[in-house]
Amino acid sequence: MDSEKKTRTPIWLYVLLGLLAVALVFLAVRNSSLKNDKEMLEADKELQRADFQAEVDSLMKVHNELKDSYGELSQELAEKDSIIQADAVEIKKLLDSQWDYYRVKKKLSELQEISQHYVRQMDSLYTVNRELVAENERIREEFQNERRQNTNLTRQKEELTNKVNQATTMKLYNYTAQAVRFKGSGKETPTDRAARAERIRIDFTLAANDLVQPGTKLFYVRIADPKRAIISKGTGDEFAFKSNGETLQFTELVRVNFDGKETPVRAYYNKPDAYELMPGTYFIDVYEEGGKLIGQTAIDLK
Repeated sequence: MDSEKKTRTPIWLYVLLGLLAVALVFLAVRNSSLKNDKEMLEADKELQRADFQAEVDSLMKVHNELKDSYGELSQELAEKDSIIQADAVEIKKLLDSQWDYYRVKKKLSELQEISQHYVRQMDSLYTVNRELVAENERIREEFQNERRQNTNLTRQKEELTNKVNQATTMKLYNYTAQAVRFKGSGKETPTDRAARAERIRIDFTLAANDLVQPGTKLFYVRIADPKRAIISKGTGDEFAFKSNGETLQFTELVRVNFDGKETPVRAYYNKPDAYELMPGTYFIDVYEEGGKLIGQTAIDLK
């Protein structure tokens, strides 16, 4: 009986062991739960990191495409662009090394805000630039139109001036020349013999022209001998006139009183006694006072 009392285990020991077992199970379950929670937190953390990274990448892609599409305009916002690029690099560093959700979130919000402001400024600059381009195009078109109008006016003025000049130029017709000699009676008669010719007679008719101011008109007769030498009474300025910027010697100066009506003209070149005409072709030109050639003819002497 006494030996049974000594070998019996106390009840409280069983209770203690049971409590310990329950505690161990609880701790095991709790540790397992904490481990799962940690793993879930790590997974959430990676998901957040990936989301932040994707957001930054998307924002920078849009930003860079915007810069490329606007071209040179983006240079005007180079300073703001450098800030955006620097913030994007800093966020990526934070995501790769120092995980701080709130710091990254704040930095990303700042990046989004400055990027949106950048877009608004780019749009504003683009709008202004587009308006300037349109204005420049309008001004350029007006300038081109004005220049075309001026060119047309200049051409019309030149055409009108040419018409006026042509209209006011003296015109002649029935232009002839002939060598003549005098008979014993004093009457002149045509000749084609150089040795017999004493003068050269020039005849022409001035056409009627109401646009020409009436008055005395000067005409220069130039006779070139068969050697193309100009027959002239002298070589001084008193025997010369201007034509197209050149100084030309004349043979005879003819003065005609012109009243706007058709006017016949006869002029002579009187050969000096010491000068003998040579056989050949003589070219006889008539110039008006302004130096314009208005008549040409020729005679042949044997």
